[in-house]
Amino acid sequence: MRNNILAFEVVALAFAAGPTYALTAPENQKLEYSSVQVREKIRDARTPQQYSELADFYQTRRRTFVRKASEEASEWARRKSGISPISEEWPAPTDEARNLYGYFLRQAAKAASNAARYSRLADEAAAR
Repeated sequence: MRNNILAFEVVALAFAAGPTYALTAPENQKLEYSSVQVREKIRDARTPQQYSELADFYQTRRRTFVRKASEEASEWARRKSGISPISEEWPAPTDEARNLYGYFLRQAAKAASNAARYSRLADEAAAR
């Protein structure tokens, strides 16, 4: 039952952040940045295009984390089905998959909120 709820959360999170129009970025647009580059882009963002670029970056991160979370959810279910109380190890292999699943969901939620924030800022900057 718990696995069904967790799988539903992954799907709900994927759709809650809004529609995704393309799963891949255009060839001329680089959406992978170092943390220093992201901080610089955030600091220097003033135009609608810069805000849109940040929103696209965070949408890409959200998709990546949702994909990783779904992979960990299936790994968690696989590991959970193969454990008996007699052969259980400590820490249990399911703990790692469960913890990674939760981490990826939290990161996806953060990326979704950042994408929404920068998308809103792009709309506000375009309205000016």
